[in-house]
Amino acid sequence: RGLKHLSSTVIPNKKSCKSKRVRTIFTPEQLERLEAEFERQQYMVGPERLYLAHTLQLTEAQVKVWFQNRRIKWRKHHLELTHQRLAVLKQQQLLLDDSHPDVQDTNSSSTDT
Repeated sequence: RGLKHLSSTVIPNKKSCKSKRVRTIFTPEQLERLEAEFERQQYMVGPERLYLAHTLQLTEAQVKVWFQNRRIKWRKHHLELTHQRLAVLKQQQLLLDDSHPDVQDTNSSSTDT
């Protein structure tokens, strides 16, 4: 399939002697396969992760970190969706409350006469 391997490398930090990892850039083919596997299962461990890493010409650590980051992104997205849905429901409830007179007021005024 001709996957290009772009691995992390270590470069010296200008401010100190410490090393800094360079961000791994995944190919579109690698991302497509990783996303497909994530859709199938959000957790990949053991031999499956090792096999996927080998297939994509990545290290097992790169696959592990990709899945960790993808789960964080998934949770954040679903949390935002939940907040949006709650906001819509609250707005709908406010509109309903404003458009209908209070049932107790209607009942009490009709029984007083």
